[in-house]
Amino acid sequence: MPDESLVFTCPDCDEPLVFTFRDTSGVGAHKRGDNFNTTPDTSPSVCFPCAKAWKQRLSGPLTPDIVGELAFFTCRVPECGSRLAITRESAVPTEIELTCRSGHEYVVDSALDGGLTLADRASRS
Repeated sequence: MPDESLVFTCPDCDEPLVFTFRDTSGVGAHKRGDNFNTTPDTSPSVCFPCAKAWKQRLSGPLTPDIVGELAFFTCRVPECGSRLAITRESAVPTEIELTCRSGHEYVVDSALDGGLTLADRASRS
C-alpha cells in the first residue's frame, strides 16, 4: 500500500507532489473475486507548479491521472469546463487559489480523509 508520508516529486518538473486522497479505483477486488473494491489501492497526487495529476497504484510507478486533472484543474461550472490556472501560489496547499478564464474561482481545501479537494471560493469565504 502506498505511504502518503513519503515525498514524491513530479516526473515532469521535479517539484514535490501533494497527496490528495485514497481511491479504490484499481482492479484488485476483481482479482481477489470480491466483485467490487472496498480497499483503497491507489494514491492520487497533484503537482500545482505544472498543473498535473499523478497516481500510484499500490507500490507501482507514478502514472498520469486523468481523473485527478479533471478534479483539480478543470472548472466545475457545467457550461464552462475551462482549464483552471493557479492565481495564488503557496507552499501551503490549502492557500492555493485557482481561476478559469471565465472568472470562476476555487480554493484547495482540506478533505475529511486528510487529503485535499477543490472548493468554490465563494462557499469557503
